[in-house]
Amino acid sequence: MIQDSLNFLFQNDNAWVDALVRMGIIVLAIPLGVIVLTYLERKVIGRLQMRLGPMRVGPYGTLQGVADTVKLLTKEDLRPQTADRWTFELAPFVVVVPVFLAFVTLPFTADLFVRNLGLGLFFIMAVSGVSIVGFVMAGWGSDNKYALLGGVRAAAQLISYEIPLVLAVLAAAMVGQSLNLIELVEAQDKVPFIAWQPLAFIIFVIAGLAELYRQPFDIPVPESAVVGGRFV
Repeated sequence: MIQDSLNFLFQNDNAWVDALVRMGIIVLAIPLGVIVLTYLERKVIGRLQMRLGPMRVGPYGTLQGVADTVKLLTKEDLRPQTADRWTFELAPFVVVVPVFLAFVTLPFTADLFVRNLGLGLFFIMAVSGVSIVGFVMAGWGSDNKYALLGGVRAAAQLISYEIPLVLAVLAAAMVGQSLNLIELVEAQDKVPFIAWQPLAFIIFVIAGLAELYRQPFDIPVPESAVVGGRFV
């Protein structure tokens, strides 16, 4: 059996290399996308608040995201003395890893994806809900009542908006008669689904903002929660 498995791997070297290259592109694209989108968000919010936004690091502040990344990677890693070690340390991974898993089946173009799954839309909805466990773990594992309340509050908001988000996605799947993301995209060549499901689109945008903690749904991550929520 082991020999057969090795033969299969060697016979499919090109497939493995292709998959690894696709995964590498996505792993690099996600952090870069976060840096760019964070910069754009700060600029837009700065304009709304009649200020310039990031301007110090790099030309027009374009390297601010890189500086923030270096800062986060080099910050001291502290753990409360009475915290549950494994729960506390694994919580960030439980939150972040599902994000990368969701990109496995997400098609950036007709050919650029890691794996085209027949139930790709269902897969994304399933793995995205796992991050809720990470927020509860972060609050519970720190052995702090305020952190626990912050984690439960964050989980409650995620669960509350996860339901309308899934229903909105279900509406698109019903129109496209498929859970395959590539087939859903191809089905919108002539008429986009927003024309058939405008209410579902509005619900999806609102629920998506809540899932990402963007204003005005930033209740779990306000400045007061830095020492009063799960970020403690």
